[in-house]
Amino acid sequence: MQRVWRTVTGFYHVCARGVGKQLIFEGDEDRWEFLELMRECCREAGVTVIAWCLMGNHVHLVLADYEDAMSAAMHRLLLTYARRFNKRTGRTGHLFQNRFDRRSLDTDRYLMAAIRYVHANPQQAGIALIERYPWSSFAEYLRAYDNDATRGFSDPSCVLELFESAKGFLDYSLSMPDGSDPVIHDMDETEWERRASADKMAKRLGVPLNELKTVAPARRDGIIFALHDGGYTVREIERYTGISKSTVSRIVRAYARVKAQAEGSE
Repeated sequence: MQRVWRTVTGFYHVCARGVGKQLIFEGDEDRWEFLELMRECCREAGVTVIAWCLMGNHVHLVLADYEDAMSAAMHRLLLTYARRFNKRTGRTGHLFQNRFDRRSLDTDRYLMAAIRYVHANPQQAGIALIERYPWSSFAEYLRAYDNDATRGFSDPSCVLELFESAKGFLDYSLSMPDGSDPVIHDMDETEWERRASADKMAKRLGVPLNELKTVAPARRDGIIFALHDGGYTVREIERYTGISKSTVSRIVRAYARVKAQAEGSE
């Protein structure tokens, strides 16, 4: 993304990425903390969050900055979050790449396209449909059109008229930039929903997915085999837990042998 330091409109598309594709969120607690910090840092700097989306190793924002205060707000946000994340997870070093990227949005067309791009990121990554991904401001736009006063993390009030109505916003957001038909809504279970289901299973067994690699091996191995027995692949378990593919495979094979021996002795 090209870096542009000033824009005539005050609108920017901002992206902050984890260093070396480092995951910057290990669970929903991290996401909520980032959003609260984002709201606090931007509000105190006089920067307005127009749209946002949190991905696994990066975040996309559309910001309105009329006082050239965005750099200070973003620096404080990323530095504070990184310190808290490192302390909580026991890691050291940089969490984000040295600078965040930003691109000026100098026309209504560019601004609308950036908002659509930010909200569409999970779908383009194959994680979830735009309207079913919980970690973006998409739902906040729909509530704004309905005059719902529920507090969110974005303030889309200054851009709502660009889309004219909730229907206009939906049609624009769910259509492809090349003018092709809107996305189909009857997709199979999404990656996000599948991971959420796996996390529910792991929690029922006593340990959430993001803590599984920290527990005693005997307990960890039993939960991993239960996940695999429940229909999750080795690669999925690797992605969801951060435990290496070789370790997951070894655990699954060992438990499968034990299960087969037990069934054979009956």
